[in-house]
Amino acid sequence: MEQSVAGSTDILISYTYKLAFSAGQGAQYALAAAVSIFIFFIVAGISAFSFWRTKSLESIR
Repeated sequence: MEQSVAGSTDILISYTYKLAFSAGQGAQYALAAAVSIFIFFIVAGISAFSFWRTKSLESIR
């Protein structure tokens, strides 16, 4: 039976850490890097939507 790196309560960042540094079968740096880029796009999208919705940058101009 194959064990999964991610547990049932892991969040994306702890999953990424386990992939890169504490995975039992060896470090999977490429997959960890891809997951971190995916996390970046999620955070950037939520931030851009939030800035657009609140129009907080309009007061700077």
